Amino acid sequence: MRYKAKSAAALQLALAGLPDQMRVEIEPDIGVSAKTVAELRMVTAWPENLAITTPLERDPESTVKVDKVSAATRTSPKP
Repeated sequence: MRYKAKSAAALQLALAGLPDQMRVEIEPDIGVSAKTVAELRMVTAWPENLAITTPLERDPESTVKVDKVSAATRTSPKP
């Protein structure tokens, strides 16, 4: 699932239930640094232009991805 978290609190909700040891992949030049979900949970400020993609399965071998939200994503609802 892809979430456009508008705050650190919203990020915490999106990460709920994911294992602390799950890997995190972050696009270059994002300004957020984390290698695991546990580290990502420690983020205190979350830019509104970032989104996270979480896997449907809660397997610790899965990966959470962090990337920038494109202008099209912000203005166009998904079907």
